[in-house]
Amino acid sequence: MILVNHILKKFKMRLIGLLLGLSMFFPYLMSAQNTWTLEKDKDGIQIFNRKMDGTKLKEYKGVMKIKASVDDVVKVLTNYKMHDRFIYKAKQGSVELLKKNRNEFYTYMIISTPWPAANRDIVTRYYLKPKSKDGSVIIEVSSVEGMKPVQSKIVRVEDMKGYWKIQDLSNGYVEVTHQAYSKPGGSVPEGMANSASVSAPFDMLNDLRKILE
Repeated sequence: MILVNHILKKFKMRLIGLLLGLSMFFPYLMSAQNTWTLEKDKDGIQIFNRKMDGTKLKEYKGVMKIKASVDDVVKVLTNYKMHDRFIYKAKQGSVELLKKNRNEFYTYMIISTPWPAANRDIVTRYYLKPKSKDGSVIIEVSSVEGMKPVQSKIVRVEDMKGYWKIQDLSNGYVEVTHQAYSKPGGSVPEGMANSASVSAPFDMLNDLRKILE
């Protein structure tokens, strides 16, 4: 009897642990079920949006094919001095390198916002993942707290996450995918923030292409 109770107790503990793990993973499962909708298909660039659970904000994904190598695209994306040439609404000359390690670096940047809204700023972590067996490269991007004092007249973007993926197509071309979501912070309504969920990725990919081609 003692042995049976011991086995039941261990089973209950494992079941509780499994349920807790699933409860943490469940939001990601729900998000993955939201399908992408093609919002724009122009000049070789496709922009998709999808709803995010628990908010009216939309996640975006942009895809394009360009004549370049994987290394060429990675060099531009990891060169912080070029970020204000293609990152959406980046204020010219505002990008600063805060920290750099072997496979990651941190930047600070001011984002120009139309009046009367206040400008935004963001501290971003870029993590360069090892090149995969098929030659593709992923650069993860995410906002981080600290590292730069908050300014009184600028609103800090505290929630942003996404990635850049560069896939070798073996014909002199690569496919570039940029996927991300962000909360603009401050008092900007979520519906208004969604107005950039198409223009932001389209303009970024288009400007990146101009640099590379």
